[in-house]
Amino acid sequence: MTQQRKLLIIGLFAAAIVWPFVGGQYGMSLMTQIFIFGMLALSADLLLGHAGLFSLCHAAFFSVAAYTTAILQVRYQVPTELAAPAGILMGTGLGLLFGLSVRTRGVYFILVTLAMGYVIWGIGYRWASFTGGDSGVTNVPAPTLAGVTLTSLLHYYYFVLAVLALVVYVYHRLIHSPFGLALRGIKSGENRMRSLGFSPPKHLYTAFIISSAMASLAGVLYAYFNKFVNPVSASLHVSFEAVLMALVGGSATILGPFIGAGVILGLRNWVSSFFELHLAVMGLVFIAVVTWAPDGVIGVFKRLSNRSKKEASNG
Repeated sequence: MTQQRKLLIIGLFAAAIVWPFVGGQYGMSLMTQIFIFGMLALSADLLLGHAGLFSLCHAAFFSVAAYTTAILQVRYQVPTELAAPAGILMGTGLGLLFGLSVRTRGVYFILVTLAMGYVIWGIGYRWASFTGGDSGVTNVPAPTLAGVTLTSLLHYYYFVLAVLALVVYVYHRLIHSPFGLALRGIKSGENRMRSLGFSPPKHLYTAFIISSAMASLAGVLYAYFNKFVNPVSASLHVSFEAVLMALVGGSATILGPFIGAGVILGLRNWVSSFFELHLAVMGLVFIAVVTWAPDGVIGVFKRLSNRSKKEASNG
């Protein structure tokens, strides 16, 4: 990692630490959502940006983990130390099953993951005796860790920030490991990697499971933040927005999904306040990004930076 990137990371982390004292309650709440949904987008981008797989079922892992944690805490009074890991395990367990979709490629993979996601969404709505149907699971208690209950938004914000820092560190190590390099090799030339002795299905299946575990962790954090879980968390538009966040910010990067989460959540909150069909705006954003900025916000900044460097050198 270059010195410039290290300074950027330190600066961003310092800004995140002081943000609650600058943004107030609303800004702190919005930033917490950006952290959580940015993590969901990062999980989807592990497949999209590094393996070339466009998944539309990540909301399923997100929702199953959130539901599991909420139900255990609300109905069975299971402590956080057991309910939260159980949620992550349930979401990851679903990933073990849904990961079989890596046997397909291209549009078939998209359609299979889309169908799988709809199964979970349908269960959430139809199994009302267990999931609560439209009403969902309410009054999720604040998490209690080592005897400390994170009742205030400020404390929960810093907890999510700490978890996020750990996830980003592990993710950085993963994508720069031989495994991450193999994933990018499979994305660029699967047959070539197979001829070199690699097993693309095994690598993609492992990446899918890791990705589902990250999405599940985001779901657990969401359940405690929102204090309410309903079938909307498993809907197609949540999976679509996760991918859109990665594309808007810059796919195959670490910072990109969080930039995209900030843009999409900020735009959604703003547009939905005066325009009922705000999902149509998200669709237009997707079309605009794919057409004019396929590398996302980070890609645009890189091009502008390279152009300014060329002009400076020529001048």
